[in-house]
Amino acid sequence: MDPTPYFIMGALSGVFATLAIQFFANRKVKRALAQVSVTSAEDRAESQQQRRETLEMHRRLIVLEKIVTDQPHRLHSEIDSLR
Repeated sequence: MDPTPYFIMGALSGVFATLAIQFFANRKVKRALAQVSVTSAEDRAESQQQRRETLEMHRRLIVLEKIVTDQPHRLHSEIDSLR
């Protein structure tokens, strides 16, 4: 019996298996990269939201420090002027 057909079939099977593995691996990598980019965008949005909240808290803290350190009669007069 001639071993050539078996050798050719084995080589073709090996090539097909290698191409199939690479195809599925590339597909998996593309999905993972897409997920990372979506997660990265969500992280950026969350970071911007936290930055806005921090700035708002900082502004509130400035107002509170001003109220606490201000002289009582000046604070009273400013409150009366706002009415």
